[in-house]
Amino acid sequence: MTDLKRTLSDLHTALAQADRLGPEDREQLQSALEDIRRALGHGDTLEGAAVRLEAGHPGVAGAIRAVLDALAKAGI
Repeated sequence: MTDLKRTLSDLHTALAQADRLGPEDREQLQSALEDIRRALGHGDTLEGAAVRLEAGHPGVAGAIRAVLDALAKAGI
């Protein structure tokens, strides 16, 4: 997810520098960026949970990792 975070940071910078972007479009893009950032935060939380659960509950940890992989493949 590091590449995705870097890409989001680049997009945020580009958005801040966009002179001809209308206020409605800017607001919509900023909202979408925040939604993606929140989803990434949940991904970090899920990864931490998978690590903690690995020894005692490997099936649950594997299921969490499968969800994280699916999200990564979807670009989230």
